[in-house]
Amino acid sequence: MQLPQDNPGVVYEVNLEADADIAGPFDTWLRDHIADMLQLEGFRSAEILDDPSAPAGRIRRIVHYRLRDQAALDDYLANHAPHMRAQGVARFGDRFGAERRVLPHREEFVRGKVSTENCLNCGEVLTGQHCSHCGQPATVRVLSLWGLTRDVIGDLLNADSRVWRSLWPLAFRPGLLTQEFLRGRRVSYTPPFRMYLVLSLVFFVLASFDDPGSEVALQIDEGGTNIQLGPGSGAPEGTPAANGTVPPDPAATPPAAATPAAPTPQRALDAEMQRLVDQLVKRVPADARQELRAELETSLAAATPEERAATARLMADPCGEENFRFDGAPFLERYEPRLRDACRRIVADQQSFGRALWNNIPKMMFLFLPLIAAVMSLLYVRSGRYYVEHLLFVVHFHAFFFLTGIVVLLLERLAEWSTGVVASGLAAVQAVLGAALVFYVPVYLLKAMRRVYAQSWWKTLPKYALLGVAYLFCMVFTGIGLLGYTALTL
Repeated sequence: MQLPQDNPGVVYEVNLEADADIAGPFDTWLRDHIADMLQLEGFRSAEILDDPSAPAGRIRRIVHYRLRDQAALDDYLANHAPHMRAQGVARFGDRFGAERRVLPHREEFVRGKVSTENCLNCGEVLTGQHCSHCGQPATVRVLSLWGLTRDVIGDLLNADSRVWRSLWPLAFRPGLLTQEFLRGRRVSYTPPFRMYLVLSLVFFVLASFDDPGSEVALQIDEGGTNIQLGPGSGAPEGTPAANGTVPPDPAATPPAAATPAAPTPQRALDAEMQRLVDQLVKRVPADARQELRAELETSLAAATPEERAATARLMADPCGEENFRFDGAPFLERYEPRLRDACRRIVADQQSFGRALWNNIPKMMFLFLPLIAAVMSLLYVRSGRYYVEHLLFVVHFHAFFFLTGIVVLLLERLAEWSTGVVASGLAAVQAVLGAALVFYVPVYLLKAMRRVYAQSWWKTLPKYALLGVAYLFCMVFTGIGLLGYTALTL
């Protein structure tokens, strides 16, 4: 039956009758079948109706599919219908039957008043309080600040909110959200990319309560030939304390007792070398200065005059042309002047570099996630899945990772803000939770892979091991890129 071309839509009706003793498996298959149908182009919605007039020992289900137009139905009947019907036959054989018919859409009337006859977003004719095409509410109003705040708080505190319906399976049912999304069951859960962005934002906000700039400092080894990044000691030397006084330098005034005497150098250091030792020692945390001073004095006392001169030149200008070169890396030689300028800025203001490095980590994640998704697509190259499906899996896993980080950071912050027994209890809970997560996170990833990709253990475990190696490689790769990008944009 051919419908007029200007018809706004059609209803495709399928009447199914099956043996009553397979009602459970049949209804489960039917729901999954409908979810697959709704992925096809032109299908808008579907509903299942129960027909109580089925004969004894039989069940009868009526499915109404609403399609965009006759062209969409024709495309389905020509290209997809045989395959979709064959799935049911392969599953249940002759224990069920189906009859089909097409119902042209004419008019629909809904009790109640709507704000307008057409959707203000897409122009579709409204048949209820929400547009059947794009989902926008029929009544559109501009919220006040109080109204917006009330809606947000109400959504968070509502026990039936999809925020909570998403967080529970995200935390305790590995891979379920990915599986549900791929099956088309999406309205009940928070969209994956939105959930990832919100959780990552909350995580970095909580983590930013600690000054990341104080955790990065420049360290130079005792030989004076290598520059590396490591944990800093907090405020720069000579910074006034809260009372306005300058704290004494532990490097200049070591503790009187409690530490063994430093080994006697092979020969005394001259004033220039002693000043160099003082400068090097100031670059490490206070609790490591005594040991480092002894090692430096011993090493420099035994060094040749040429080695001492090289160390002095490095300390005078660690980013100079003699010390900062890329002769063995032609690709980097073209960026050598910019990298040298960045090196000088880092040496001059190490805390700013640490803060910039921390602020660029979210940008690094937008490179890291697609890399891991590419690895997943290689591991499951014969699964027939699209790259976006692997990316969705990775996004859900890292959303879970940020969720666990948020819980740990919240316990840490609460312990810092509490006192007495409460602070000790929270610290103990945080320690136990952190230890448990060391084992739970890898197990979570393995179970998620099993659920989403539905492969046996002997196929999943090797891919799991390869994924772990890929994680390490991608972290190193993106970490190097993060350092370079931060240095060049500082």
